Amino acid sequence: MLEQLISLTVLCFLFSLLLTRVFSSRVRSRRLIGVDVHKPHRPLVPKIGGVAMLISYSVCVLTLFIWGGGSQRLWILLFSPLIASLIGLLEDVREMNPILKPLLLLTPALPILLFSDYSPYPQLPLVGTVRLTIIYPILILAAFTVIINAINSVDVLNGSLAVSSIPVLVVLTVLSWMRGEALNAVAASIAAASVLGFLRFNWCPARIFAGNSGSNFVGAVITSIAITSRLELATLVALLPHILNEYFILVSIGGLRSGKTFATRPITVVRGLIAASRDPRGPLTLVRLATSSSPMNEAEVSKALGLLAAYSSFLAFVTYLLGGGRST
Repeated sequence: MLEQLISLTVLCFLFSLLLTRVFSSRVRSRRLIGVDVHKPHRPLVPKIGGVAMLISYSVCVLTLFIWGGGSQRLWILLFSPLIASLIGLLEDVREMNPILKPLLLLTPALPILLFSDYSPYPQLPLVGTVRLTIIYPILILAAFTVIINAINSVDVLNGSLAVSSIPVLVVLTVLSWMRGEALNAVAASIAAASVLGFLRFNWCPARIFAGNSGSNFVGAVITSIAITSRLELATLVALLPHILNEYFILVSIGGLRSGKTFATRPITVVRGLIAASRDPRGPLTLVRLATSSSPMNEAEVSKALGLLAAYSSFLAFVTYLLGGGRST
């Protein structure tokens, strides 16, 4: 299986690199074009990078299915991200009601629930194994909505989605392998490779955006692997920056509301540098906190988010070693 992990990871990276390059230069549909608001000349950029990541990942998962002789786990790892990404693509094409979106994002959990590929007995540090047989399926539904929205909330700058999610996928690869969940380790690795291939054209100045299809894809992959590998607690630790960022936003704007309805933004762009807004009515975000002391260029802010994600992913690994894994 290690040979398959390495070969499929390399294949997925190359495939993602190729597809992202093609999409960045060929997509011209007005519905699939976004504005890079942090650039002085506000260039128009395709926002379909998530489709390139999804296709690359899906092809490699299907290849693994053929090589491995078939497994219901692979159907979960294929269809949950596919459903989530298609919902994101729909949102990229047309504005979605902020109340309807969280409800739709419950549906990527259905493959896990249909196959009953979960264990409602999480093991917590210092507490031990707890029994959540009734509430656990509800928590699975909620997890997809929470994590996908948290991942989406960090996708605000060139490269920020990729550099903040790759460390999480890498630690899930390592921990899944340690737990003997080889299929999940391969899935996490090829997902990281697809995001890395996309990053080549998403780094400053971006030639393509991930779009909601991309952030939904990444969030669904992470959630699916966390649940089926029994790595829920470690994943939550790894995603603490993302989850806290989404929490700060929801609290500061007063609930589920579209950010486009707010005139006050969390940051401003001054001579090409990103600076925190001094207006107390603006939403509170990690980017605003990172630039509160002094303005930074876009690449510096994205690197700071990546370092924060790498640190929280390291803490997730330590959490697992200290007993935050699963014994069943």
